[in-house]
Amino acid sequence: MLRIPKRVGRAGLALVAVLACASFGTTPAGRAEGRAPSVILISFDGTRWDDVPAPELPAFSDVVQHGAAAARLIPVFPTNTFPNHVTLVTGVAPEVHGIVSNVFLDPERGLFHYGDDPSWIEVEPIWSIAARQGVASASFHWVGSAGTWRNGGGPRYWKPFDGGTPEREKVDQILAWLDLPRDRPRLVTSWFHGVDTPGHADGPDSESVRRALRQQDRALARLLKGLRQRGALASTTLILVSDHGMAAVERHVDLGAALRNAQIGVRVLGAGGFAILSLGPGASDLAPALAVARSLGLEAHSREGAPSWLRLGHPRFGSGVVLAPPGTAIQSSGRSSPAMRGAHGYRPEMPEMGGLFLALGRGARPGTKLGEVRAVDVAPTVLALLGLSVPGWMEGAPIAEMIPSRVRAGGAAVGGSMR
Repeated sequence: MLRIPKRVGRAGLALVAVLACASFGTTPAGRAEGRAPSVILISFDGTRWDDVPAPELPAFSDVVQHGAAAARLIPVFPTNTFPNHVTLVTGVAPEVHGIVSNVFLDPERGLFHYGDDPSWIEVEPIWSIAARQGVASASFHWVGSAGTWRNGGGPRYWKPFDGGTPEREKVDQILAWLDLPRDRPRLVTSWFHGVDTPGHADGPDSESVRRALRQQDRALARLLKGLRQRGALASTTLILVSDHGMAAVERHVDLGAALRNAQIGVRVLGAGGFAILSLGPGASDLAPALAVARSLGLEAHSREGAPSWLRLGHPRFGSGVVLAPPGTAIQSSGRSSPAMRGAHGYRPEMPEMGGLFLALGRGARPGTKLGEVRAVDVAPTVLALLGLSVPGWMEGAPIAEMIPSRVRAGGAAVGGSMR
C-alpha cells in the first residue's frame, strides 16, 4: 500500500481533500452540479457485515452493486454501541474519546448510563469540526449529538433521542433537511435501529433478525428513491455503517451474583462480552474479584496489568475489566433480564463482531471492493469527502479508494491507501 509521504503529513490532508473535489468533476470550491459536496452517514445498529447483500434486501443490494463495499468494518474495543458510535465520529479509540462503554463510572462525574450529553465526549466530533470550518450539519439520533460540544460547535439541527421513532420519519426528515433553501446541512448523521434488539433476544441468525433487516431495507429504499429523485447522489456520498456485529450465545455467567456470594465488594458494569469492574467504597484489592471471574471461565485483568492492545488508559475503565469467550455472555440471572441469545462486546477481530460499511454516490465508484475498513477511518473519510481538513490527532485516515487514487500535494505524489 502506498502512503502519504512524511513531508506531506496530516496537514497536507486538507489540500488532498480539496484536490479530491476536483477529481470528482467539481470546481476547486468543492461543488458538483452547483451543490457543495455532502455526506449522509447512517448507522444500522448491530448489523453484521455478512447480513447484506441478500436477495430479500434489494435496497442494500442496490448500494453494493452501484457503490463501494467493505469486506467488513473492524470496530474498536469494546465492541459496544456507545464507544463505537463515538469512534465513528471522532476517529479515535475509546481510551481517547472517553466513552469507554455503554455504562461506566467517571471518578468525578459519576455514572454514565447510555447518556446523550455531548460534554462526556473528550475529543472533538465531526459536527464541531465541520462547524468551525463553516459547514452546517444535522443529526437524527447519534450518540452525543444532542446539542453542542464543549466549544459551542455541534449540529445545527438535531433531534432528542426517542427509541420509538420509526426509520420512515428519520428518512423524511433527512430529505427535508436536504431540501432547505438556506442553511442546508452538508453533513447528516443518523442512527437506525438495525437488528440489535432482535439479535440480542433471538440470536444473530433468527427469523426476527431477518424480519428487522427487511424493515430496514424498506427504509433505505425510501431514502435512495428520495436521493435519486433530487439528483443528489452526484454531489452526495451516502455511507452506511454499523457499530458492531452480533455473536450467538450458548452460556450465561452471572458475575455479579458470584461476587456477591463471595462477599466481594466489586461492582460489575456491562454485559455480553465485556464488563468493567469497579471497586466499592473502602475496597482496595481487586485480586479476589479477578480470581472469581477467572474461575467462571472469563478473562479478567486489572486496568494497570491488562494487555496493551486493550487500551485501558482512561480511568473510566474502572479498576479492571472482564472479557467473555465466544459463546458466553456476562448477564444477570434475574427475572427482569431474559437470557440473551446474541451478544457483542467481544474482541474486534472476531468475524462475528465485524460491522457494515457501504457507500454510494460521490466518491463511491460502482463495484469497488474496499477490503477491511477500520472504525477510526470513518471520521477522516467523511471530512475529506466534505473538503475539510483532517485533524492530526485522528488515529484513522481517509479511505484511499474513496479519495482520488493519485493527486499532488506540495509537489509530492500521493496515491494508493492513505491509511
